[in-house]
Amino acid sequence: MAKIRNNIKIKKNILLRCLEYRIFHIQDSPHKIALGLALGLFIGWTPLIGLHIFIAVIVSFLLRANKFAAFVSVWVSNVFTFVIIYYPSYLFGRFILNFFDPERTLTSRQVLSAMNNLFSPSNLLAGFYTKEYWQQFWVLTKSIGPELWLGSIIIGGVVAVGSYFICLNIIKAHRAKNPHRRYRILITK
Repeated sequence: MAKIRNNIKIKKNILLRCLEYRIFHIQDSPHKIALGLALGLFIGWTPLIGLHIFIAVIVSFLLRANKFAAFVSVWVSNVFTFVIIYYPSYLFGRFILNFFDPERTLTSRQVLSAMNNLFSPSNLLAGFYTKEYWQQFWVLTKSIGPELWLGSIIIGGVVAVGSYFICLNIIKAHRAKNPHRRYRILITK
C-alpha cells in the first residue's frame, strides 16, 4: 500500500514539475502569462463544451495574452470535471434567478442526476457520437441554460480574476528568485 502511495506521489510531483516548468518558463511577460491563464480558466468555466480551446486562443490573440497559457488552462474543463464545475455553477445561477422567478421546473436532485447520467464516463464513451446523446444534452441545456450560464459567468469571472493576481505574483516571485534564468520578453509595437 505504501508503494502505491509513493508511486502516486512521484507521478503527482512529476506532473507539477512539468506544469511549473511549462508555465513559469514561457518566454513572455508575467502579465501576458497570467492574463492567458485567467482567460483560459474563465472560458473553460463557461458551458461552451467543444469550443473552449478555439475561443480561448482567439480571445487571447485579441487581448494579446499568452496563447499557450490560455490553451493549457482551458483544460480545467474536461470530462472528469464537468459535474464538479457545472453543477455548482448551475446552483449559484439558480440561487440568483430564484429572486426573479422562484418557480423552476427541475429540482436540484433531478439536475444532478441528469448531469451525472449524461456526463458519466461510460455514457460519454458509448454515446458521445450518437444523435440520442446530443438530443439529451440539448434537452438538459434548454432546461438549465439560463441558470448555468449566469452561474458560470459569475463564478468563472471570480476564478479568473483571482487566478490572474495569484499567478502574476507567483510568476514575478519565481523570476525574482531565479534571476540567472533568461526570460526574453517579446516587445510588440
